[in-house]
Amino acid sequence: MTFDYKQADKVLELSFASAERPGASLTFPKPGTLSDAMAKLLGAHPDGTPVVPYQDRSLFASAGVEMWHRAIHSFLWSVALTTASPLWASVCGYYASHFIMRAYAHSLGFFKSFAKSEIVQVTMVGPNFVCSRLDVGSKQRGEHSFYWKVVKKYPDYLGNNLFRENSERDPSSESAHRTFANYTDHLSSFRGIDNFAIDKVAQQVDKISRIRRDSVVPPTREAFPDLQNVQIIAFQRIVEFQDFLDSRVGANRFWNAHRRPAWCRNQMIYQVEEQYIEVGDP
Repeated sequence: MTFDYKQADKVLELSFASAERPGASLTFPKPGTLSDAMAKLLGAHPDGTPVVPYQDRSLFASAGVEMWHRAIHSFLWSVALTTASPLWASVCGYYASHFIMRAYAHSLGFFKSFAKSEIVQVTMVGPNFVCSRLDVGSKQRGEHSFYWKVVKKYPDYLGNNLFRENSERDPSSESAHRTFANYTDHLSSFRGIDNFAIDKVAQQVDKISRIRRDSVVPPTREAFPDLQNVQIIAFQRIVEFQDFLDSRVGANRFWNAHRRPAWCRNQMIYQVEEQYIEVGDP
């Protein structure tokens, strides 16, 4: 399995350019627009490299940004549930990281079609976006391994501890930690439902933003719920994705319309502060 990241960078650039073209609404399309379009396209062309219609180019940009919003939402709920439900705080924290991987992958033109059981990378052939089918092997077909592998192999992130393989077979992987939370019996980590204060969520996010970069290790199933590591890594990945798009598409109008979601303006921070503290500090 090989990924063409030079093509991926070009697809990202052109997809975001399409999202801000004159007359574009700068809003998100209806749910399922990209997955429905890809299923229709792949179904109509069972062989070869079908051309993505011009009007659908922007869907990779908008899907990437929407996945990033989903990561922020999951991260904030993880923080809010830290005391009330370590179980669901752990699951939400994992999905914050997973949605970041999908944000990168979709923005770069990678997509796994559940409806058609196919995985594609969008590449350029002349002026066209085409779907190049990928043979990734049976062990890498699941989205919780495929999307993470796409990001880990991206040249800018080779050797970066924020981005790693994600195999359920590895007890120190985040997927194994998530699987433990979802399916292991006798966890018994339950508390009564408790209200949370929004200002306390903001205070905890502020503290997380002051953890030194790359100072944490991946959560392990033996340390479940391991919320500190789950949340810190998710936060730093959220910030990294914003920095990534800022550096790639800069003043793009679609990105600028969505890079600071209004619904979390008073809780979310988008930088790792220079006033570092170490993991475990009070």
